Amino acid sequence: METTQKTNGFSLIELVIVIVLLSVVTLTVTTIFTDTTENYLQSEERLSMASSSRLAVERISREIREAMPNSVRVSSNNLCVEFVPILAATQYETLPTSTADTSLRIIEADASTELSGLSTSSLFVMVIPLNSSEVYDTSSGHVATVSAFSKLGSNITEVTISSTQFLRESPQRRIFFVSEPVSFCVDGSNLNRYESYGFSLSQPFPSAMGAANLIINKVLSSNNGNPVSVFTYSSGALNRSGILLMNLLFQGRNEVIQLDHEVHIRNFP
Repeated sequence: METTQKTNGFSLIELVIVIVLLSVVTLTVTTIFTDTTENYLQSEERLSMASSSRLAVERISREIREAMPNSVRVSSNNLCVEFVPILAATQYETLPTSTADTSLRIIEADASTELSGLSTSSLFVMVIPLNSSEVYDTSSGHVATVSAFSKLGSNITEVTISSTQFLRESPQRRIFFVSEPVSFCVDGSNLNRYESYGFSLSQPFPSAMGAANLIINKVLSSNNGNPVSVFTYSSGALNRSGILLMNLLFQGRNEVIQLDHEVHIRNFP
């Protein structure tokens, strides 16, 4: 007599149900993992960009606070800010105002080399320029090129300059030692720093400034088709300093990060 053995198994319907349930669970886990990873990457990039942008803004602020009064100017497209950095300042004893001369005398302690120790490479003196034209026009009678220093004793140092007749005296007898202009510009998606390109009465564009030093990238010069005014300058008055407004927009993974900052700049030379 034959014995029939009954084997238990899964029906086709049960198998389909299991496959569907496993697919749903897998899809759910994958979605959760993908969203978590994306959120993490966005947070990391946001933190990185926020940190980098703060450092960039702090660098611009630190440099431009030491700008020669009345030297700050912003390009017509609001993507560049230019200024003349102050290296040192003191009071002068003599200044050629009646006729052109090749020397002037400044006050400097005999034991000090803070002024006379400055490199004369691309070194200039400025005396009371009242607007940007007087700053950037080297023949305006407010700017002279420095070529040498000579200690005379009695806390006096003689400065050899290009032949210059200064147009006016400073009420406080202030004289500033400055270098060539510096610019920060948004060019494409980069915020760059430019230097050593010389004085120009009209503000130059980045293409005429030579080599660029990258400060930060992923900067937007337009947002949704609208141009961004990265730099806006309000010149000072007798009762307040000049104010530079910075409006920096950065492109993140799926978002735009905006950083606004205000810098107060002295305006009386």
